Amino acid sequence: MTHKPGMTTGTDAEEAAVAGLPNFDQPPVVEVACGVKFRKVPELNGIRLAPLYDLWKSDLPVIEEQATLPSAEAASGDSGPTIRIDFPSLREIRYWFLSEDSKDLVQLQPDRLIVNWRGRGDGVDYPRFDYVLKTLTQRATELSHFVEEHFRTKLEFLHVELSYINALRTDGANRWDLEDIFHTWPDFATHHLGRPANSQIAFDFPIESTLTGRDFFLRVSIEPGVVENGTPGTFLTMTAQGKPAETSIEGVIDSIKEAHDHLVRSFAEITTEAAHERWGKRS
Repeated sequence: MTHKPGMTTGTDAEEAAVAGLPNFDQPPVVEVACGVKFRKVPELNGIRLAPLYDLWKSDLPVIEEQATLPSAEAASGDSGPTIRIDFPSLREIRYWFLSEDSKDLVQLQPDRLIVNWRGRGDGVDYPRFDYVLKTLTQRATELSHFVEEHFRTKLEFLHVELSYINALRTDGANRWDLEDIFHTWPDFATHHLGRPANSQIAFDFPIESTLTGRDFFLRVSIEPGVVENGTPGTFLTMTAQGKPAETSIEGVIDSIKEAHDHLVRSFAEITTEAAHERWGKRS
């Protein structure tokens, strides 16, 4: 079933209503990334990936090579969530499989699979979370079958991650002031130096759930950047990550769904009613 860009499908609206989740017609999302880390399969490299490319090339005809991503995993300690970073071998490659318009991207390296949707920043063409999750489920299932058939190995999913990147313009005709977007943001109107040139802040929220799994948390970061056409702005990035309750695809899906619920609720809770109105909040 297809739907008009920027509008919520009946399925999306029904799921949001059942879950009690906020819903927006024009969210400021510019990119969504949904991925899994699995126990490394060294054979996922080079010419051995040709049969997988044959399977994907009708939707993802463009292929590029990139440096591999370091493994950033959540870990909980007495002082709260931390991130451990393991740097990969320089001899390994991360492959990008891209749609012709570059909006859909699948990233693959010997221990990671990530699907990305990339938009224009006005939320108009955002296909919604259901599309992203279905894409990850499809590609992870296809990759699992490929690995079992060609390398006699079963994928074991160890870590999941869901990220939403939102672009907020703070200059130009459609500018935002951060105090108009976020609750409890400082008002610098009376500060003797005026507004700061840059603002950045980050929060980590532990997520405790038998469904989500161990060492799971939501990181919310607000930092300056260039949002489009050289326009200064602010990026609101929200990332939920951790170890799923089970190492199967089903366990991954359950964990990502619950993480998504926390992420969406948090997005609505830290932003103002004025921002909600501008983004077309429905529920």
